Formats: sequence, C-alpha cells, structure tokens
Amino acid sequence: MAMPNGWAAAAPAAKLTPGAEALVQARNAAAALDKERFAAAAARAVAPPGLEPYLAYWRLQLALADDESDSARVNEQVSAFLKPRPTALVADLLRRDWLLRLGKHGEWPAFEAEFPAWILRDDPRVFCLAGKARVLRGAAAGDDALGALNQVRDLDENCEALLVTLLNAGVYGPGELRQRLRLAIEQNSATTIGIVAGLLGYEPPEIYAATMKPERALAQDPDATLTVIALGRLARSKPDVAAQQLEAASPRLSAGERDFLWSQVAAAAMRRLDPGAREWTLRALNADAGDETWEALTRAALRDQDWPLLIATTDRMSAANRREPAWVYWRARALRAMGLTGQSEVQFRSIAEEFDFYGQLAAEELGELTRLPARSSPATPSELAVPAANPGLARALRFYELGLRSDGNKEWNYQLRGMSDRQLLAAATWACQQSVLDRCVNTAIRTRHEHDFSLRFVAPFRAQLASAAAERDLDPAWVYGLIRQESRFIMDASSGAGAKGLMQIMPATGRWIARKLGVAKFHPDQLNELPLNLRFGTFYLSKVLADLDGSPVLASAGYNAGPNRARKWRATLPGRVEGAIFAEIIPFNETRNYVKKVLSNTAYYAAQFSGQPQSLRKWLGNIEPAVDAPSELP
Repeated sequence: MAMPNGWAAAAPAAKLTPGAEALVQARNAAAALDKERFAAAAARAVAPPGLEPYLAYWRLQLALADDESDSARVNEQVSAFLKPRPTALVADLLRRDWLLRLGKHGEWPAFEAEFPAWILRDDPRVFCLAGKARVLRGAAAGDDALGALNQVRDLDENCEALLVTLLNAGVYGPGELRQRLRLAIEQNSATTIGIVAGLLGYEPPEIYAATMKPERALAQDPDATLTVIALGRLARSKPDVAAQQLEAASPRLSAGERDFLWSQVAAAAMRRLDPGAREWTLRALNADAGDETWEALTRAALRDQDWPLLIATTDRMSAANRREPAWVYWRARALRAMGLTGQSEVQFRSIAEEFDFYGQLAAEELGELTRLPARSSPATPSELAVPAANPGLARALRFYELGLRSDGNKEWNYQLRGMSDRQLLAAATWACQQSVLDRCVNTAIRTRHEHDFSLRFVAPFRAQLASAAAERDLDPAWVYGLIRQESRFIMDASSGAGAKGLMQIMPATGRWIARKLGVAKFHPDQLNELPLNLRFGTFYLSKVLADLDGSPVLASAGYNAGPNRARKWRATLPGRVEGAIFAEIIPFNETRNYVKKVLSNTAYYAAQFSGQPQSLRKWLGNIEPAVDAPSELP
C-alpha cells in the first residue's frame, strides 16, 4: 500500500517566557552543582503544570551533593519528598542520588532499607555500593554488583570501593585482580589500569610509565604484569610495533599472557583495518578475552571471508553474545560456506522474523524479501484516552516545550514500563498526534506481537522531501531512512558536536553548501528550517554519493563519519566484498551501527512507498577496493 503523507513534525520550540527560561536556568545550574546560580534562577522560575516537583528535586539534589550539609536534616527532607510520590520518576531520580550519598557516608542500614525501592536500576555506581553493603555484613556481593564492577570502564570511587572491600574480605585475591586488569586493558582505561595495578602493589611511577609511555617502559625490561600493561597499551596505537615487542618479550610471559596480548594486537589491528589482523587473530585463539575483543577478531575473519576462522572466533564469545543477531547471521553464512546448509538454515530461521538489519538479511537468505508485517487495528478512542490522561506523558510534553528533551525522554520512557502492545501502539499514536515523532517511533518499536509500521516509519513532509530528493536524483526512501536515524524527525535537533536540524548538518558543512548553492547571508541557525535543511542535506548527500561511486553503503558511512574516512576504509579492503561485510567491519562503532540502521530503514520505507517487497542486499550492493584519494568534500 502507498504511504500517506504521514504525521506532522513539530516546529522548533517557541521563545520561552521569562519564568520558563528561569526554570531551565535553574535546572542547568543544579546539573552543574552551582548553588548560587540555582538560587537566583529558582527565585524567578515558574514551573509549567506538573513540573513543580522538579524544582524541589533540583534543590534537594544540590543538598545531597553538598558534603557539608547536615545528613540527618537532608535525610528527613528526602524522605518527606519521597513519601507522597514513591513511584514517580522524579522520586526515583532523587532516590538514586540519595543512595549514592548514603553509600558515600557509610550509612548502610538506611542504604539497604531504601535500595529495594529503587525502580530504575540503571546506575552501576549504586549497584557497586549495594555490593559493598552486602560484603560488609558478610554476604555475597551479588551478580548485579559484580557485573557493574566489570561494566564500568573507568572505575569511579563507588566501584573502586567495592573492589577494595572484596579484597579486604578475602573474596578477591591477586588472580581476580589480574583478571580485572586484563579487562581494563581491553577497555583501554588508563584510570582502571592504574587503580588495579596499584592494588597489586605497583608504584605510581612504574604504572604511569607502562600505561602512558609503553615503549619506554618496555625498554626497561619490566616484569610480566607491567609488560602486559605496556604491550596492551602500545597495541592500541601501534599494533605492528607491539607485535614485534611481544615476540621479544615472550620468554618472560606465561602462555596465557602471550595469548591475551596477541588478542589485543589483533583486535587493535582490526580497529585500524590493518591487513595483519587475520594473521594475529590466528595466534590469539586460545586467549582469555572478553566479547569486545572477540567481536573485533571475528570482523578480521569476516573481512577476509575466512569462514572456519569466523566459527572459531565466535565460539570464543560468551553464549549471550553469540546469540546477537550479527553473529547468528555470520555464523550461519560461515556454516553454509562450509557445506553445512541444514545447520545454517536453522540459524537463519532463528532471527529471520526480527525487524532489523540482520533479521532482514536472514529472511532474504531464506527467500523472503523485506516486507511490512500485518498492520494491527488502529488505537480506539478509549485506548487513546489513556495516554492523553497520563500525567507522566504530559510532563514529558512540558519538558519538550522547554527545550529539555533529555528530561522529557526520561519521563516518557518511564511511563512505558510494563505496557502491553496495544497500550504502546496507543501511546505511539498519541505521540504522533502531538507531533512528537521521535517518541512515536521509539514507542512503536517496542511492540512484540502487534505492529504498526506507519508509526515505526513515519513519513512527514512527504511533498517537500520528495521534491528535494527528486532535484538531486535521490531515492526518498533512503533520505527518510537517513533522517530517521539522524534526528528521528526532530526539527531543531542538535548534536553534541553541533550538527543541526533534520539531516544533522554541521555548521561548517552548511557554510560550504551555502557557497556552492549561492545562498547569501547564510547563518547556521537556518539549518533548523525545514526547506533549507532538506535542500542542503539532499545536496550534500548527493555529492557524497557521487564522490563514493554511487554506493549507498559508502555514502551513508561518509555522511556520518566524513567522505575521507569512508574512502580510507574502502582502500584497506583485500578485494571485493558484499556491502553487508563492509558495513560490519567499519571500525567506528557509531558509524557501523548507523550504516546498518540507515539501510535497514531504507528497505522498510521503500516497501511502504512502493507497496512491494524489497531486497536489502540490493541496496547494500558490493564494495570494490580503490586507491585512497582525498575527497574535496567537507
């Protein structure tokens, strides 16, 4: 079926009243722990209906962060705030901050009394404190706490305290510390390496040398532990040099240490698309390493289409990681290439009903193109009345009007907990009716059995986009797929790097486009305007596509990471590869995920617009290696 024009996207936020502007200033001052600025702004702030508790929350947040504030008085104030609204998001945010203070001050009975009421369960620092509390009273730290201890890349004071407590209690010893040290090397965290090496008895100067000056440290013939640190760090920037140094250092290392270091050399080489990655991967197959390392080594096998090696590397992943669609798909491809078609089909079928990049590719391997699932019946008026009456969703809208999108998203997502498919579809529909298209999409994608892809893949401003795309000979489905990933149709979206508008154009790129198009008196704020953003974005996208030989995969990568990076990555290919292989071996996590999502989106939009099943593999095409020549595009 042909897609209708779709829902309207919200216009950029209107100018705030002085009272609302003061509320935003108070919120930002609290986030910066600036008490004086907060007090001045709070005195002038006027909270929209429903947001009044947040002003009190921010005030208490500052009190909790102040080590000199009276604990008994603060605890009493927090309890009084929580009592009338125990399950509200604002209460749970305050509860998290309170737990952090209670743990920092060693108020363990109060901490353990409040911890079970914490709903969000989203902060590893709190889990580390909970583990410390349990160990101090003679109990096991618990899987959540130990998981948090390994999850945190740079150990903060809370998770460092858990580590020390485990050591003092005799739960951890040198073996566990060395295991955590290896994980820190894999995570490339100088902070955590320093903490763990210090607990192993090494002095700060020698830790600093091994971590920050690894070649100089290796020249001093350090012991095995410092050698592992130095070589692990050196591999990140110079895998070839680290490989040479590892050969020389092998006599003073155990077999396990050598295997681990080869895995780090191979992983670092693959992140740099170094052609030696596969050879070093072959030397690392017995390594005791984590999933992040084995994913990199699997990509090394994939780039060279060494299917037996790919099976070997994925075998070393954790069982949970091996079930990720990416590795299910590529293991199935490897099994098929090795003649094990029955096993490969079982693997393909296990993910073929998923609505994502690898689900689509798996379905295509089984002869099924990308098509839209049956559309669930639209939300009824009575179903739509439920989100319309939800105070939390109303608070989210108020935050959006203030320009506080992250705060609004927290409120919105908090309300979705436990919703059925019908309730999610109603909330998504209501979001679209309110022109909050990003929440419409992000709510609709949560359904498990009932689906409405007109909500998952909204298509606002069809006439304007079709015109802009046609002018540059671009397929509208691809442009929509890119916008859905770039901005989720937030008209005035702004990234941390400064990219603006629907198609997330950087100001410098906007100026370049303005010169090329002869647009006088251009200002970056104009990138938030729909006509100009579409005109500039499609112009630049068409230039990137032409610059990268008409490949949507390369052009999507170039749009996200810059055309020169896409050219550089292509130049490292050992030969012709499928677009899916190129997408998976992109060394930047963000760009790799971006390209896969943009092309997946594109196939679904094309299916909607044409009413016909689509081949994702056709969109992906093949990528040929080419000499790396600088692009003239920004």
